[in-house]
Amino acid sequence: MITYSSSPSSNNITEKPPAVSSSDADQPPSEHLGSPVDPNRNGQQATEWEIDNLLHVVDDVPVTVWLAALVGAAERFAWYGNTGPLHNQHIPITAAENYLQQSPDSVISGALGLSQAAASNIVSAFLAVSYFTPIPAAILADSWLGRYNGLVIFYVITLIGALVLFVSSLPQLIHTEASSGGVFAAMALMSIGSGGVKAIVTPFIADQYTQRIARVKVLKSGQVAVTDRTLTIRYIYNAFNWLVNVGGFAALGTTFLERYASFWAAYLGPLIVMFLGLIPLTFWAKKFAKEPPSGTIIPQVSRATACAVLAGCKMDAAKPSAQQEKHNRDVPWNDAFIDELKIGYHTCRVLILFPIYWLCLNQTFHNLISQAGTMTGSGVPNDFIKSLNPISILIFTPIVENVVYPFLTRHKIRVGPITTITVGFAILAVSQVLAAVVQHIIYDTGPCYNYPLTCTAPDNGRIPNQVSMFLQVPIYVTGGISEIFAVTTALEFAYNQSPASMRSVIQSYWLSMAGFGSLLSLAFTPVSKDPYFVILYVSLAGLMAVTTVAFRVLFRKSNVEMDML
Repeated sequence: MITYSSSPSSNNITEKPPAVSSSDADQPPSEHLGSPVDPNRNGQQATEWEIDNLLHVVDDVPVTVWLAALVGAAERFAWYGNTGPLHNQHIPITAAENYLQQSPDSVISGALGLSQAAASNIVSAFLAVSYFTPIPAAILADSWLGRYNGLVIFYVITLIGALVLFVSSLPQLIHTEASSGGVFAAMALMSIGSGGVKAIVTPFIADQYTQRIARVKVLKSGQVAVTDRTLTIRYIYNAFNWLVNVGGFAALGTTFLERYASFWAAYLGPLIVMFLGLIPLTFWAKKFAKEPPSGTIIPQVSRATACAVLAGCKMDAAKPSAQQEKHNRDVPWNDAFIDELKIGYHTCRVLILFPIYWLCLNQTFHNLISQAGTMTGSGVPNDFIKSLNPISILIFTPIVENVVYPFLTRHKIRVGPITTITVGFAILAVSQVLAAVVQHIIYDTGPCYNYPLTCTAPDNGRIPNQVSMFLQVPIYVTGGISEIFAVTTALEFAYNQSPASMRSVIQSYWLSMAGFGSLLSLAFTPVSKDPYFVILYVSLAGLMAVTTVAFRVLFRKSNVEMDML
């Protein structure tokens, strides 16, 4: 059965609970669709006919979902706020990009005075670590700690990192060796803590929505509808992504504080928010739904995978019956475990091309910030411009959620996750084309042309090329829209298409794709400098376009296949 819904992915590995049988199912649709229902029927389990014919809608969301989402948003607020000024202070990441790249006497405020290439490499490594640490963190959470305990532990590690960063930026320390050591220690703590939080908080949020049975819901208009778990999960993740991008505004405040006040003032806000995030984790601890740790399944996964590989990469060959028939041996798993493992591996295959996506999108965090630094900003910090990415997400997410998807629902247009992600990929390719165009305009404009800020122009080369950095607006807007379609859908897909006992692990795998994207950026270091940036962005645009086509060709049948899981 295919249900027309506004969800980009209407699949879940959990089987749909058997609906209540009812003689009403034999009545014609005209007596059901859009008709009022007995208020006592509201909230009851839906019949087969109702599930097949009535409008599917988002269910009521428990408050614990929003509390967990606020914890995740607080960590993201601190992440964006702290990594913002880092590029200026010690290592380039935005303000971070300035903290690292610029020196104290630069036209753009900074501290360490590293080169752009060195700053970008440090930032790329920092990002890579933060996206690879989720894997061991997820294994710990799913196998031994439980998601709630794991979330608390890694959140506190992130908090300690934010505290160390704040102390290292105090006026008494900022230009000393102690500051450099403190910053790198803080980066290590934040990369580990943030990686763990990212891996755990996403499935933990969805875990708080415990309703698995389709129920009748009477809308305010009187129309009869049916709640849909998948739609609700998608709605929760879209809302969480929206909150995360609200947290992205931390970078907006910290970049101004970094430029017009000091680095310690910029880091104080994220530190306070991290402390506030502890409130729901502690005071509502007993209210959260807590999935118990499942015990380690890694040995079973490894053995089952080995059995499949030895049989020609056929997962069915690892099932107990096949192992008994061919090898006369018993195995400590059942058929359901192998079926879930197949789904998990399928999910991993679908996400395998995302490193290219992150390679392109991550230009937002370093090279595009440096590009803005070579343009006129009319007094606006160069690292402010990246805030247009979360702004565009905040604006367009409600439009997509409340206009685009419902339009598709009403017209019964089935748009699966593969199609939705493909659209996101294509939009990001356009974003890279726009970046190349803007860079070409910069190189064609004086006073320094192909070598911005380095020529012997007036003021010793401190005057940027006379191009407004607000030409970058379309780059960030298209990048933000791309995230709505590609990242949010992949986030939901990674949760829905994964076994309950492996959800944190699958999420960490998804996050590691961003880490691989950061590592790939190191290969582009030779062209990540003037006068080669046009070559960089053209190359990325072409690579993203090829990836878009490849993704569609490789997985175009997956929408139908997943409906049959």
